Parts: sequence; C-alpha cells; structure tokens
Amino acid sequence: VPSRATVSERSKHLPWQALWQRQGGEKTKRRVLALDATALPAQATDPEARWGRDSKGQWVYGYKLHLLLDLDTGEILAHKIAPTGLTSVTPANRHDGPVGWALVRGIASWEGEKPSLLLGDSAYDAEGLFQAAEEKGLLLLSGHNRRRGKPRGRRRGENLRRLQRGAYRRLYRRRWEVETVFGLLKGSLGLAACLRRVRGL
Repeated sequence: VPSRATVSERSKHLPWQALWQRQGGEKTKRRVLALDATALPAQATDPEARWGRDSKGQWVYGYKLHLLLDLDTGEILAHKIAPTGLTSVTPANRHDGPVGWALVRGIASWEGEKPSLLLGDSAYDAEGLFQAAEEKGLLLLSGHNRRRGKPRGRRRGENLRRLQRGAYRRLYRRRWEVETVFGLLKGSLGLAACLRRVRGL
C-alpha cells in the first residue's frame, strides 16, 4: 500500500484546478475539509477482508479506505490512525465513525479567524466526533443520522440547525467532491489493484 507521503505527493499532481473550473467555483477563505470512506474490493480468498456496505448501500467483500482531506487543494491530511501509526485501511465491516474520530484526533490543531469546516456524511453524526473536531479548531457539518433519533447532545442539535440554513446547506453540497477524489486516487494510484496483491493492511 502506498505510504502517506506517496499518496499525498501524488495527489497534488491530480487535476484539482480543472475540477474547480468545472464546478465554476473558487477557493474559499474558510478552509473546507472532508472526512469519508470508500470501499476497496478484495479477492474472495483474502482471509482478512470482510463483508460490508459501500457508499451506495451495496454489499462488498474487501476493505475501506478512510481519509481526511482538503477539498480546495486535494491534499490528504490524514490516513493514519494516531498514535498507533496504523494505516486507516480497515475491513469493510468497520463503521466509519470511530475511524473518523481517530483521524481527527490525530491531526494538528488549526487556528484562524474562522474555524475550518469539516464535512462528513451521516456516519459521522456523533457527539464525540463533534467534540473532537471542536477541540482541533474544526466545525463539523455532518448529515443527520435518523437512526440515532432526535439529537440529545448540544453539538448534534446545533449541527441539525445549521443544515437547515442556506449558507451551510450550500457548503455541505461540496461533500460530493470526495467521491471525485476517491475516483482519482483509485484510478491514478491503483489502490483497489493493490489489494489484489497485498495483504496485511
């Protein structure tokens, strides 16, 4: 599996500028980050792989790649779980939330006039993750997980109210850019192909 340095360096050479132009957008003053996971299919004979669901809800036998990245630059900020240093490639049955929490806790704090935004889907709608992001100077904006019922924690409630406001809804729509990033990584770096040759991730 490519090291973090290799993945980050190669990601800088992917066509981010062309992506921004197609979107008709520009870099924002507020840093916009994203946290997400993607399925990496494995061979049926791989004993370390597990059955899990991909982003479309389809069953897949393999692994998940969990990443924290900067949507404006394409830089991969974290794909290691601190302090263990383990790569954040997990069996496909691992839930996104706990791994995302570990990635957020493992990055350096950012300071600025406005908190950097951290976008994630409903898998990251957890009070502990909101708190971890806040401690790092990040404002987590996640989808609402209806299966967890009405928000009881303060931060989950605030998140739900933000999602009902136009400015935050527009920012949250940028989350789809993560799928483009994953597609580029899988195609340019051959991450899915690596799993057909490498075990012990």
